[in-house]
Amino acid sequence: MSMIKRKHFIFGLVVLIVAGMGNGIFSYRAMGSAGKAAEHEGVNEPTQELMKDIEKRLTNMLSGILENNLKYVANEAGAVVDQSYKINETFFPFDPKKNEWFKRAGIDPKDDGKITKLKEEFALYQSGIIYKALNVRKAAMTGNQEETLKAFTDMIEKTCFDCHKKNRDWLFDQPGSHGPGR
Repeated sequence: MSMIKRKHFIFGLVVLIVAGMGNGIFSYRAMGSAGKAAEHEGVNEPTQELMKDIEKRLTNMLSGILENNLKYVANEAGAVVDQSYKINETFFPFDPKKNEWFKRAGIDPKDDGKITKLKEEFALYQSGIIYKALNVRKAAMTGNQEETLKAFTDMIEKTCFDCHKKNRDWLFDQPGSHGPGR
C-alpha cells in the first residue's frame, strides 16, 4: 500500500471511529432551554433519526471505499443526496410553532427574520452536501479508489464538520454540559 493510500486509510478510519464514539456519547442527549443536558424519554426526534441515517450512509460509504466496492459507494452517495433533501423539511416544518427543534434551541417561532436566515444557512449546507455527495458518486463511478476517498474526506470536512461546528457543537459548551474533557 502506498504512503498516500495508507494516510487516507488511517484518516478515514479515525473519522469513522470518532463519528461512532461521538454518536454513542451524545445521541441520547439534548439541551433544554435552560442549557442543561436532559435525556430523551421515549422521544423519537426526526432530526436525530435523519442524522443517524446520514451517518449510517457515510459509514457504509467509507466501508465501501476501504473494500474497493465503489458501486456500493456510488449507491450510498446517491442515498445521501436523497436524504439531504429532507434536511429543510425536518428542521423547518410547515408550521414553525410546532417545531420542537426551535423550542430546544431557544428560537422564537414568530421571529420570521431569524428563521429565514437559518433556512438560508441550512440551504447552503444542503447544497454543499448534495454537491459533495455527487462528487463522491462521480469519483466512485470512475473506479478510482483513491480519488473516491479524497472526495469522501472533502465532503466530511467541508460540509459535515462545518455544519456541526456552527449548528451542533455549541450545544456541548453550555453550562451543565458534561461532554468530553468537561
